[in-house]
Parts: sequence; structure tokens; C-alpha cells
Amino acid sequence: MVGKTVKHYEITAELGQGGMGVVYKATDTVLGRTVALKFLPASTSSDEKARERFAHEARAVSALDHPNVAVVHEIGESGDGDMFIVMAYYEGRTLEDIIKEGPVPLEDVLGYALDMARGLAAAHDQGIIHRDIKPGNVMVTDSGFLKILDFGLAKVQDVTMTVGEASIGTLAYMSPEQAQGAPVDVRTDLWALGVVLYELLAGKRPFDGPYDAAILYAAVNTDHEDVTIWRDDAPEALARVIDKLLQKSPDARYQTAHELLADLRALTGEGDLSGLSVMSQLSGIRAAETSSAEEQAHGAPEDVGPGAGRGAASSSAPRGAFFQSTYAKLGAVATGAVLVGVGAFFAMSGGGASSAETAAIEATIREQARSFLDRGISFLRDGKYELALAELERSLQYDSTYGPAWSSLSGVYYQLNDYGSAIRAANRALAIDGTNTIAYYNRGLAEAGQGQTGRAMETLSQATEMDSTFTQAYSALADLLIESGRAADALPVLDRASQTASTSLRFIIYKNQGKAHMALGDAATALDYLEPSLRLNPDWPETVLLMARAYDSLGDRSEARRYWERVLEVETRPALRAEARRRLEQD
Repeated sequence: MVGKTVKHYEITAELGQGGMGVVYKATDTVLGRTVALKFLPASTSSDEKARERFAHEARAVSALDHPNVAVVHEIGESGDGDMFIVMAYYEGRTLEDIIKEGPVPLEDVLGYALDMARGLAAAHDQGIIHRDIKPGNVMVTDSGFLKILDFGLAKVQDVTMTVGEASIGTLAYMSPEQAQGAPVDVRTDLWALGVVLYELLAGKRPFDGPYDAAILYAAVNTDHEDVTIWRDDAPEALARVIDKLLQKSPDARYQTAHELLADLRALTGEGDLSGLSVMSQLSGIRAAETSSAEEQAHGAPEDVGPGAGRGAASSSAPRGAFFQSTYAKLGAVATGAVLVGVGAFFAMSGGGASSAETAAIEATIREQARSFLDRGISFLRDGKYELALAELERSLQYDSTYGPAWSSLSGVYYQLNDYGSAIRAANRALAIDGTNTIAYYNRGLAEAGQGQTGRAMETLSQATEMDSTFTQAYSALADLLIESGRAADALPVLDRASQTASTSLRFIIYKNQGKAHMALGDAATALDYLEPSLRLNPDWPETVLLMARAYDSLGDRSEARRYWERVLEVETRPALRAEARRRLEQD
């Protein structure tokens, strides 16, 4: 086939063969892009059932639109009657290649786990089961994106196909029910994902043997060794996640990829594992708030500074989680509004064009990258983070050196509590442009999310040094100082921020100035800042709570009661609502 042209695809190389097809690298001569063509093998091209399975694969995968699932462009048939699928072509390495290279860093394992869980969740939501998850079917592209490949065995639920279950899939990754020829559902993919994660950590499979029957027997009848035997840096919670994935009974595993994803996000979050279902704790996993600061603060007058008078009530966010709840909101602004229209990052990296034609092509590529970036930012502002991921990935597929797309991607990962991926994306942006203050800001937020407070403060300080008008970075830095018991150090930071803060963001500076004075034990001065913050943004939860606490501290029970009642109106977090009820019951 190499050297032939099928329709408008010029085949340039064979990439590999599998039980359901032969894959070639090809050039789309119409659109000028490199693609992968997957053909039904010649030996089964006349098999009507094989062709039917092949068609099911194409229809199933083409229905998916997710950054962690390989893109399918179209399905076609050659002049000789051979069916083929046109897929996106990715440069990179499979997890099988990565495992062979030696121990995989723990941070990478966690990142891969999150991405695989996201991709499977999207597929399962569409009723699609992969049934052949294994390291060779998962690629990490040169741009750092994980892609689940080859849904060649994908089974659309409620569609019956007799395909000889026991012969499908790689034996070492088959679930017990799949190995026994029993019906399978989404939980068989979760088992296979557990095997892959175990292998990434341990460098060996949890179930193995000298011959096929021994491998299948081990998967069905024997318990795997604890992964921490082979990898002493593996967190206990991660080992328990893998244990749950590798339960023999499907009913004892995670029931959905979304359940797994929730535990993985808790595991890679702030270090508080109380939300992990595998740790049998009662408390839930914190969900990031999604409304943007622009939506929270609008139409406020300019002359509402400290000392302008006391008045309206406001709202609040929980103590101890103030930083996260605040910057889950402000992060969207920094990666969204600040990037829209920024021209400094829009210059092409690298050398100049060698010809007018080359320059025109480069301009077209950058324009396409910019259009996907804009759509990604729009989804980010709306809190549609998976859609934002997809658009930003497309932007980077057009131009992997586009710094604003990497820094925006970092912001999306932060919103998803995937702090490791957020840091990696920010670092990619900074490798392209070391003055990208948005990347510094998002990396600082993610470092804070990981509990690296000192490092986060250094990173946020770099952002403010490079951009003395970066209100969100000043605010985040000050918040961390206050939470770290350094309220006095936060005040000069906030003073600098107040000199350039726009009206829409000034409320957060006033709020933090009030918060700092509360931490220093000066409730009266705190009110001088909290009240104008309320006037600028009457519905910001943390400010309401601080107002209630300030009036309590001053002994003004009437005003305190008014704000505690307001806390119950605007606050959804159980701990803060309980605090408000206790205070009201004391009257």
C-alpha cells in the first residue's frame, strides 16, 4: 500500500498492524495535513461481520470529541472495496514505550491516570466501551497530550456483535469477566486502566505468566501484590485506588470513570485525602466554583473606597478554603479576560519567513491557533472546562509554540484541580516566553493547590514584578501571606495592588485588606475595607463572613446577626452554614 493514493490520501508509511486493522501514515492532499489511515486487513476484508465491526468503530469514535481521545475525521472505502478510517496523526510515544524506558515519575503517572480517566469518562458517557485498554493503545504526544488510541474493539452498548470475546484484547489487560467470555460493560475498561497504572508504577504487570492460560488464570483467581512493594514512593491512597480498580468482581470496582476521576482529583489536590472514596471518609471532594470575577462584580461606582460609609451586606467563602474558592473564580479571569486581545504574546516564535508563501502559511496557522484559543477562553469563562480543554488542544495542534494557549491550558487544569498538569502546562508556556505573567500566575495558584506555599509565593511575586498592574497576582500573594500568618507582610502588597486595580477587581483587594486587619486583631479597621468591598460586590461569600465575624468581634450583636443571616442566604458550604447557625442560636 505504501506509495499508493487512496481517494485523496497519499500513503507514505506503514505504522503498525493489529487484530482489527493495518494503520498507515498518509498525506491528505486536499488539506495538506498528515493523517493515519486504518484499513481492514486483507485477510478479513471480505468478512461481512468484520466490516460491520469496523463500521461500528468508526461511528462510535467519530461521536467522541474529547482532548484525550484520538480524533476520527471520516470513514471511507477504496476503489477496491477496502474500508478505512481517517484519523488524526500524532507524533509521540506510547505508554508501552515510556514504560520500557524505566521508572515513570510519580507526577507523570498521576497525570496519565487523570487523562485516561477523563477520556474513558467521555467515551462511557456516549455508551462506548473500549475493551482493549493497554499501554500500546495510549499515546503521549510530543506536545504533552495523552490520547487513547484504537477504539478498534469499541462496543456501542445495546449493539450485539459476536466477535469471539475470549480472543479479543491483550490477555494481560483483560478483566476476569472478559477473560471468561462473560458480558462486559464500562467496568472492564476500568480494570484494564488499573493494570496499566500498576505497570506504570511497578514496571511490571500485576498478573503475568509463562503462557496465555497462566495469565488468564492469575487475573481470575489470584490477588495482585501491593504496588508499594515495587514502588515505595507510591502514595498509600494511590495504591488503594489501584486496588479498587483491580477487584475481581465488577461490583466491587469503581462503577464509573467519573467516580475514579473524583478520587484521582482529590489525590492530586491539596493533600487532603478525606474526599477519597477508597479511604472510606465521609467528607466530599471540594468542587471548584466557576463563576468569574467579572460576573461577580459589575456596575460599581468608582468612589467607594475605605471610609465612604457603612451599609449593604455581602457574602462569603469558607475559612481554610478561602484561597481556593477565591482563585477558582479569579483564575478564569486571569486566563481569560487578560489574554483576550493581548498582543505581546501574539508574535511568531522563531525566525522569520523564508518567503512570502511561507509567511502566509505561518500567519494562517497562527490565526487558526488564535481562533481555537478564543473559543477555549470562552468555554473557560463559562465553566465548561472539558470543552475548553478540547479547544485549547486544537490550538496547540496548529501551533505547539503558542504560549497563550499553554498558559490558558494551565488555567483550565487549575480549575479542574489537576495541579500537576497545570504546572506542566505553565512551564511549557514559560519555556516559550519567560515573560508570560499569566503562566506565572497559574503556576503559582497550582503550587498553592499542591500545598507548596513558599514556592507559590515566589512564583506569584515573579508575576507581580513583571507586571505591576496584575491585580489577581497581588491578591493571591496577599491571601497566601495572610493564610500563612503573615498578615502584616500582606498589607504593603495590597497597598501596591490598590494603586492600579480596576473597579471590577478592586473589591478583592479591599476584601483582603479587611481580612489582613482581622488577622491582626483590628476589626474596626477591617470594616473600613470590608464595607467598600461589599458595595463593589454584594455577593462575594468571604466578605459576608468576614463582616459577620468583625461585628461579632466588636460586640455589635445586631449587625453581626444581620450578616450571619446573610451568610445562610449565600453560603452553601456546610461548615460555614453550621458556624452561622451556632452564632445565631447564641443570641
